[in-house]
Amino acid sequence: MNNKWLSIILFSGIFSLIGFIFFLIGLLMFRHINKKEKRCILKTYGIVKDVVKHKSYNSDSVKGSGYYPVFEYHVGDVTITKESAYGSGKPRYKKGQNVEIYYNPQKCSEYYIKDDKLPHILAKVFTIVGAFLIGIALVSTVLIFILYK
Repeated sequence: MNNKWLSIILFSGIFSLIGFIFFLIGLLMFRHINKKEKRCILKTYGIVKDVVKHKSYNSDSVKGSGYYPVFEYHVGDVTITKESAYGSGKPRYKKGQNVEIYYNPQKCSEYYIKDDKLPHILAKVFTIVGAFLIGIALVSTVLIFILYK
């Protein structure tokens, strides 16, 4: 096998692997979201207690930040305050904003926000990017084999 074919196999293999990982993460995110929505069946209302700004740095020391809402809601006599696991580049909630919350009656600290589309959007993005990378790998491999046969 010469270097050209080895390069082709390596290229398509890397794209396929990265695509598969993204696709799998997206599917696992959808699964997690759906399971949580099935467990969190009781509705209450809460407020956005705060919006926390977390600063981060990437590998090139470029500073970034994400805004994470902190939700507060009551279940019986218990007050639950939880920071969202999903941050965004711009605040998607305002401090003091009312929100509709669904929580798990077996574990009241497990919740989801009815109108928060970000988890679904992130899962879709991972799934689509993964499928796109796998598609690029397959199409480029087929084209290369056809053109250089």
